[in-house]
Amino acid sequence: MSEIILKTPSFFAGFLQFDVQSGAIEKNLSRVREGLAEIAESHKQISPGIIVLPELWSTGFAYAELPALVGTIPDVLETLQELSAKYQVSIAGSLPEYTDNKYYNTLFITGPAGTFGTYRKQRLFSPMAEDTFFSPGTDPNPIQTTVGPVAGLVCYDLRFPELLRQQTALGASLLVVPAQWPAARINQWRILAQSRAIENQMFIVAANRCGTTGDTVFGGHSMIVAPDGTILLEAGDGMEYRGAMLDHAMVSSARSLFNTIPTSI
Repeated sequence: MSEIILKTPSFFAGFLQFDVQSGAIEKNLSRVREGLAEIAESHKQISPGIIVLPELWSTGFAYAELPALVGTIPDVLETLQELSAKYQVSIAGSLPEYTDNKYYNTLFITGPAGTFGTYRKQRLFSPMAEDTFFSPGTDPNPIQTTVGPVAGLVCYDLRFPELLRQQTALGASLLVVPAQWPAARINQWRILAQSRAIENQMFIVAANRCGTTGDTVFGGHSMIVAPDGTILLEAGDGMEYRGAMLDHAMVSSARSLFNTIPTSI
């Protein structure tokens, strides 16, 4: 478990939006390396910070290969830890996890000294047969990181506001959302991200995949949303690596005017 440092007034938040190649871990890792290098070169300061990757960013939904792919995850997490140490940032994205004879679609947040924590996807998307291969997570809690307590939702979870309320009540002021959201419903993606920000008066960093698998075109439009629902940064539908400095004072300001945060769970 990484050492926890009290959150700083300002921090960097970014996303890596790319075309996830099914089962091609090294190709996907090369995109992560490329994206982190580009963001670091483009910005004077990215630490302390958090960078969000798409859903199942290293493997894609390669169901037939799950038994083999989950065996690579310890090495993938070690690589992420090395990259976190190199750039002094946290990295968040979902990966397949196997434990207790079950597969999960799990959000990991890694830091320079290891994994801060995990969040297992709660709502599985049956049109993609996700519920056939994965088990749902339970009891969502925020993850303590160097930029403060971070809430997690994974893709389809974004449609269920109750999954975020407990995490908000427990102190989260930032939500990360790794996703593979289709272009056909990209307007809903935008509206839902803004809604979760407004309801919980928190920042949202949502990283969506772009590209195509089979007949499905993925929508991109990764974004950073302010606590009042303003979209601070939004990508297009192609590969993009972007980010911005955020200030925790924006959360305090939003919540000081009127507060919609639950006081108990």
